[in-house]
Amino acid sequence: MEYAKDEVFRIRYNTNLNRLQIGHERWTSRLLNTMKRHKLITTTVIAFIMFSTVNIIMIYSFIKILQSV
Repeated sequence: MEYAKDEVFRIRYNTNLNRLQIGHERWTSRLLNTMKRHKLITTTVIAFIMFSTVNIIMIYSFIKILQSV
């Protein structure tokens, strides 16, 4: 029953084409739905990006310290 409710509310009437039309999902909503479904992969990717950024910042500051010596 929940599936039927979701599908009914996505249908819109297009006055230019004079017919009913199913609304299309935007890429952001598809991305958010995928992130909600795959929480472990999302957490892993976010942690990887965060640690990579911290690593680059630390390497950069270490190189700056070596240049000043």
